[in-house]
Parts: sequence; C-alpha cells; structure tokens
Amino acid sequence: MKLASHTSAEQQLLLIHPIGVGLSSRFWDRFVASWQARSNTPELLKPDLLGCGTAPCPARPLTPEDWAEPLIQLLREQDNGPTVLLSQGASLPIALAIASKAPELVSALVAISPPGWQVLNQKFSQSRARWLWRFLFDGLIGNLFYRYARRRRFLDAFSKKNLFARPEAVDHEWLEMLKQGSQAMDTRWAVYSFLAGFWRQGWEAQLTGLKIPVQIIFGNNATGIGSSRNWDDLHERLATYKRKLPSASINTIPGRNVLPYESSEDCVNSVSEWIASLTE
Repeated sequence: MKLASHTSAEQQLLLIHPIGVGLSSRFWDRFVASWQARSNTPELLKPDLLGCGTAPCPARPLTPEDWAEPLIQLLREQDNGPTVLLSQGASLPIALAIASKAPELVSALVAISPPGWQVLNQKFSQSRARWLWRFLFDGLIGNLFYRYARRRRFLDAFSKKNLFARPEAVDHEWLEMLKQGSQAMDTRWAVYSFLAGFWRQGWEAQLTGLKIPVQIIFGNNATGIGSSRNWDDLHERLATYKRKLPSASINTIPGRNVLPYESSEDCVNSVSEWIASLTE
C-alpha cells in the first residue's frame, strides 16, 4: 500500500510518546536528534500528551480519546495534509483514536513496541478501572505511591527490569529526564489513568480495519512490562501480529521496549526507510 500524493520529504510525522512516571515528549529527544541529522527528512511534531510535560494535567481519568483530541486539533491547526503517526508502546490506542476520529488527517501508522495482542485486544472492565481510580489512585494512597515511584532508585530498577535490553543504557540522562518530568504531582493523573486501565478498551477491530500503510517495530529483546505468566514472548508476538496484520511491514531492531531512546539510530533507519519505500 503506497502513499498516493506525498513524497517522503513532505510527510509530516506526529510522535506520540508513552505514558509513565516522568515521561513526556522529551522521550523522543534522541530519536529527533538522529532524525534531524539526516537531510531531506520529514518534519516532526512531538507534543506533550495531556497530563505530561508542559501540557494541562486534568485531575480526572483520561482515555485514549481524551489524549487524541488535542493532537487532532494540533494537526488541523498545522494544516499540512495527512500525517504519519508514530506511537510508542501502549500509546498505540491514542493513534488509533486519532485515525478513527479524523481519518482524513492520517496517512500511515508506525507502532513501535506495541503491546502484546492479548493485552491490546482485551476489554478491561471500565467499572473496575473506575473502582481502582476512586479507591486506590484518587486519594492518599495514590499520592504516596507516586512519591515513591518517582524516586531515582525505583525508576532505575524499573527501567533496568522492564524497559532496556542493556542495564548500562539506563543512564543519567534518562533518569534525570524522568526526575524532572515527575516533579509536578499533577502528572500522576495521566499515569494513573493508564495504570487503572482506561486505555484497555479492545482495539483489534480498529487496528485490523485500518486502510492505511502500517509498520510495526519490535525490539529483538522485547518483553511484556511487569510480571505475568501470560506475557507472550517475542516469537509469539511477531507471529500474532503477522497473522492479524498480513499487509503490515513488521520487523525487529536491537533493543527491548523503549527503542526510540535505547536504539534511536536503528529506529530512525527503520522508520525513514519504510516511509521512503511508500513512495517508490
């Protein structure tokens, strides 16, 4: 499937960062630096999602549709034609919400380190999500846990255990970014919206129903995040995505679960080559 009317140099890319303690659009800094080192590359947009970075932080549960709305508004204000969406991790539903609400604004989708298919497709009980929000996150327990979760020792251990293929890649720059990004306690609302499960609405139909080019990129050390006996391994994840999305470009690069940061050069190579191929 090719892009009909835009060359790769004209394609605008919208970068949708993951949601987590201290994360914001700064997650993309290394990717952007590598991207901009090239000549004749498309323009990049990297806004902060609601509740992250410098964006407003509403003290209420947020859904992929809530996160998508300001991005749709941004694309309409830019008025630069259809855009390639790049999502990282479990921000894929935000990209799918954009494509569903404003398909005329989207020309292609790149999903980097998307969730396992079972997690992506499972409809988590929204009544349970509201219960978790009310009794766990929206109160003293939630306040105390966020203060604990933003400690450097916790962030360092979590990143090494769940995000990076090489422990030494969890460097001062990464930890300092998370520290600064989590200083405002109001940033906990976005994190808790994610942890409560408001994003888990069952997204298989939206993803498999896309009529635009799709690229999926996994790290060759990709894992589930957290502890579960039900996590699929990389082989299973690749096989499922290839079966469910037979027309998609699906490949692996070095790294684990934060490829634009850990393996920025490889990630840029994969994305830019794929976008260029769409116009050949």
